[in-house]
Amino acid sequence: MGKIKKRITVRFFSIGANNDFFKDFISIHQANQINDKPVRVFSIRDKKHLIKIHDELDHKGRKVYFLSVVRERNTWQARALADGTISAIPLNQGILGDPYYYLVVPECKIILGFTTGPSASVRSVANAILQHFKKDRTSVIILEPISKEREYAKLQDLTEFTEVRFSVDPSSLNESGDELPSIFKGLNASPFMANSSKLELTISDFGEEGFTQEALLDAVDYLSDNECCTTLIVKGVDREGEKRQLNLNTAYLSHSSFINLRGKFIDEKLAKDIILNALTSYEILQ
Repeated sequence: MGKIKKRITVRFFSIGANNDFFKDFISIHQANQINDKPVRVFSIRDKKHLIKIHDELDHKGRKVYFLSVVRERNTWQARALADGTISAIPLNQGILGDPYYYLVVPECKIILGFTTGPSASVRSVANAILQHFKKDRTSVIILEPISKEREYAKLQDLTEFTEVRFSVDPSSLNESGDELPSIFKGLNASPFMANSSKLELTISDFGEEGFTQEALLDAVDYLSDNECCTTLIVKGVDREGEKRQLNLNTAYLSHSSFINLRGKFIDEKLAKDIILNALTSYEILQ
């Protein structure tokens, strides 16, 4: 089998949490290393997640923490063999799913991550695993994409939406499962979705008869963090009554690179190199 060139996009998120969380993260990480318990398994919405905690790393004087995660993909229903045998997938031989790789930088209060699975789930999976590194169960953790510009902040100032225009690969909507915003769930049932390579849509019906602002914000938040979205334009009116047009597709920081692979799987050694290179690119921009 020859090698294929694959594009990997590392995404950057700020971690909104109280200062005790970062202390707790480090102490829980150290405790797992001392007790030789580098693996945790938990379930969210009937999907198993496995977290593998690696050794603490030093990156240019900063302590950083590399995590491997596998999230179960339970859409696989059967296994077919070359001899024609079709059977159920054995569930007692580990977790079948998508790998995610993360790097936590407590000093900067950020987390970097990527996956070869559905890209829109990188943030939700990151949030889920960080919940397992806090001692105060009542504290809240909020992950926000790190902006290259301040376009997303301007979105919060719009009091009225007049138009949202986007282009997206429909397959990314099909793969997202539980993370898919309500606006798009109805689209998945449309026959044209299965045969389309690009979905281009303009929404201009808001208010009581159309989409609510909350539903729209949820959709925009999802699309702005999805590498399969190539256009995302929001038009509206701000608090001063001025008309605004925001380009949110280019608003967030990310780091893309191309690697040569046989198949889709990226092992932990290569993943660590990719994500550390992304951190270096982030530091250069600061």
